[in-house]
Amino acid sequence: MGALVEDVVASGVGKIQVWRGGSGDPVVYLHSANGEAAGSVMLEQLADRFQVVVPMFPGFGESEGIEHIEDIEDAAVHLLDLLDAVGLEAPAVVGTSLGGWMAAEVASRWPARVSRLVLINPAGLHIDGAPIKEIFGRDLAELAADLFADPSNPVAQLMNQMSALGEKDLAEVPFEVLRPTLQALQATAKVAWNPYLHDPKLLRRLGKITAPTLVVHGSADRLIPAVHAATFVASIPGARRAEVEGGGHLVPLEQPSVVADLIAEHVGR
Repeated sequence: MGALVEDVVASGVGKIQVWRGGSGDPVVYLHSANGEAAGSVMLEQLADRFQVVVPMFPGFGESEGIEHIEDIEDAAVHLLDLLDAVGLEAPAVVGTSLGGWMAAEVASRWPARVSRLVLINPAGLHIDGAPIKEIFGRDLAELAADLFADPSNPVAQLMNQMSALGEKDLAEVPFEVLRPTLQALQATAKVAWNPYLHDPKLLRRLGKITAPTLVVHGSADRLIPAVHAATFVASIPGARRAEVEGGGHLVPLEQPSVVADLIAEHVGR
């Protein structure tokens, strides 16, 4: 599989950590609040077929500039600037969850900058009667059950282990161990706290997307109700839906080969 190597790119908000791998047609991957990048099986498999570019959003990894991001509009403008910084005019853009929301924002605001679009269990919409479950301030074991259909996934197991730690034991964990998680939560909150994980204006902009779009939905996603994926498909002209049976919310971590094949088939059309 194609390993990803680290790069640093200057942007309008500061230095951004970017992971790159492979060659050929460019695919930009926007990660979820989990911050998946180097070491992701799905991304390494994609790097066998495409030029994969994975920017870490400010506050994730070693990326700077979260103090300059106040809302989803700032996030979208940052991502547009980042496409210029990495020299990509109109790549295929893939995003998972939070990253799917950001990908939809970019594709609906600047349609010509996205050649193909893949949204994996995307956030970004508010649908009456079908709220997205809370991700902030929850017990990690409960959150893991909503993010993963397979409790044996290593990330799910780690979340369960951290949940099992008592307050005293957790206080003894070195801060450097917890720092990436705390920074990622802070960065996610800057974009997704209020309004919660959605942009009230996004739904009416989805019709402006011109990129051929695939919406990938994990059938066992317990965080975002299935009607959200259906609404993205119904609102984006010509969009298709692919159902991953037994896949949870973070289906790229659970079924990486299945998702990589779906992305490759769509991007390579």
